[in-house]
Amino acid sequence: MKKPFAAAALLLLSVTLSAKPEADHLGPMQGFPPDPPAQEGGKPRRHAYQGMDIYGDYMLSLQHEGYATVYRLSGDSFTKAGQFRLGSFHPYNHANVASFGVEKAQKGDPMPVVYVSHCHKKPAAEGKDVCYVERIAPDLRSSEVVQVIHYEDVNQDFGYALQWVVDPKAKMLYGYGNTIDNYHPDNRHRIIKFRLPQLSDGAMVVLHPEDALENYLIEEVSDFRFNPIGQGLYVRGGKLYMPTGIGTGPKPSILYIWDLKKKRMQVADLTECTSGELEDIAFYKGKCWIQGQDGIFRIRKF
Repeated sequence: MKKPFAAAALLLLSVTLSAKPEADHLGPMQGFPPDPPAQEGGKPRRHAYQGMDIYGDYMLSLQHEGYATVYRLSGDSFTKAGQFRLGSFHPYNHANVASFGVEKAQKGDPMPVVYVSHCHKKPAAEGKDVCYVERIAPDLRSSEVVQVIHYEDVNQDFGYALQWVVDPKAKMLYGYGNTIDNYHPDNRHRIIKFRLPQLSDGAMVVLHPEDALENYLIEEVSDFRFNPIGQGLYVRGGKLYMPTGIGTGPKPSILYIWDLKKKRMQVADLTECTSGELEDIAFYKGKCWIQGQDGIFRIRKF
């Protein structure tokens, strides 16, 4: 079995490369500030940015544990419109991916329910790596969990963490994650596909391996080898977008684009046009927006 390449430069040789990417830095996030230190001389507890998605002219930005900020978008600007803790707020909720679905929990809701990846090595009360389905209130000041989705991983398909993302056009739910962990040389990356559960399916939905429409390893269906830290996910036009990296040599900022039909990988090196750790991705008016610890970047070309 082939092992992942050690150097990013070697990794890029075996895939389709994009033209040199260009990006604009649109500004810093305006999320929850760090908590003051518990004792004198201590360090403030930072709430790192994690999941992000866009619906219409709304952008939802999440922070570790389940802090949430809603922004209204206009052109290339974003203005804070609401801030709250998710219904799934918990020290073990990494809130690693945010992904809007297709159903609205109530008719007057400004946006459909959002799928939030727990994505933590420690299990939540409902299990490990669950997906919280949250309804954001019309006043953008609170949210509540309306459904929990759990994959019954009896075959130990996934290792450290499992991430979830919705394909709203096809009404599918994808799980993506590693088989061991980010640093093991034999680590691989699995994609599993389900029909998107409906809210009417109940407050708790358990998915089983036999429910999967697809279940495969990227490394087994293609010649591509990589070992990034799993961060954001987004499905658009039959492709899975995965921003990774922190802009350094050992951990370059790379946007991986996996073609879910052709089973091919495209790579865009974002190291020179972004900064800081990249977290999650969405599209707004045809342009790719990426949330990172240094703010929002709009990719003009990749």
